[in-house]
Amino acid sequence: MLKRSLTTITLTATLASASLAQPAPEIVAEWNSLPYAISDKAVQAAWEGSEIHGKALMQGAKLDSAGNIYVSTARWGGPEIPATLSKLVKTGDTWALEPYPSQEMNAIDNPAGLKAVLGFEIDRNDVMWILDQGHVAGAPNAPGDAKLVLWDIASNSEIQRYDFSADEASETCSFLNDIVVDNDSGFAYITDSGIFCDPLEGGLIVYDSTDNSARRILDQTRFTNDEPTFFFNIDDRQVLKNGGMRTGADGIALSADKDTLYWTNLTGNHLYSLDTDLLRDPTVSETVLETAVRTVMTLPSNTDGMTADDQGNIYMTALSLDGIMKLDGKTGQLTRFAHHPEMNWPDTLAWGPDGGLYVVSNHLHLWVDGDMNFETPAIPNFRLWKIPGVGKSYTSE
Repeated sequence: MLKRSLTTITLTATLASASLAQPAPEIVAEWNSLPYAISDKAVQAAWEGSEIHGKALMQGAKLDSAGNIYVSTARWGGPEIPATLSKLVKTGDTWALEPYPSQEMNAIDNPAGLKAVLGFEIDRNDVMWILDQGHVAGAPNAPGDAKLVLWDIASNSEIQRYDFSADEASETCSFLNDIVVDNDSGFAYITDSGIFCDPLEGGLIVYDSTDNSARRILDQTRFTNDEPTFFFNIDDRQVLKNGGMRTGADGIALSADKDTLYWTNLTGNHLYSLDTDLLRDPTVSETVLETAVRTVMTLPSNTDGMTADDQGNIYMTALSLDGIMKLDGKTGQLTRFAHHPEMNWPDTLAWGPDGGLYVVSNHLHLWVDGDMNFETPAIPNFRLWKIPGVGKSYTSE
């Protein structure tokens, strides 16, 4: 497994050329502007009458065991976005976003509802771990806005919820980004990019579902904040056009044996790791944790989304390389696993029950810069890609 092969030797990996057997990404769905399937006429009217109508950004995607696809559209643009979590439904050749699990759960004025979902995960039991960052259009959070909701897809019911305290996720600074799940221990691990303050307040959060508790670790450390001198381009365009993007802890992955947690900062290109036995022990001090962090390697591109398969391999999106990198769990070799010149800003990775690895590309840099063309872009703004026959998720038994 990765823990044994990557942490006992010094790695000096470079991006190897893709082999001739490299799988070709297939387009599952694409949109210039995201269509919502809304049954509530008042919600539809508010959306159609808003200044941001048609300008929602798709970020995440996950699949359940039946192959249903769910997507997140965090309300970064404003409260009028009809839903922050949706299920893709198809009519003819068109995919639309149907609020999930309901319009009521997505209602912006519902105190217990979902505000701004970015990262989420579906585990091997078809339980969706919904990470709600709150912060609608960047506004400070009220108590209960930043939360983790466990939703059973089969019974269509909530089975657990945790509201993060201000100490665990700052009401002003936090940016809860992504989550990975260990069904065996009941633990989940969360990245907080901390983007709403200067300096950033990045960190990790360890959640124990058994006793419904959480603790924040590596708060505002070099392992979870941006690298001040790191800049990157996408297709010869500086990200961002008015200055470098600053984002802390972002991509996160859990090894197949659940022994090692991996993460990266989006504004940076170092891959870090920690043993999860230290994370599961609440008596381990912050000093010990910081000392135990390993710099696994320097990557040839910064990354946004990460995941792992059940064989110990780690997959990472490569923002400046328009594709996906693979870190082999046995050899420690880093390779370009998949590439397409139109896979601009590969964001989130997901596993399908058919063995496919799915990835969202969303031109996030154009959206943030306010330069996204929602009518006639050169290539579709949002795409869901599939790379067939890759393997099984790290969450599988």
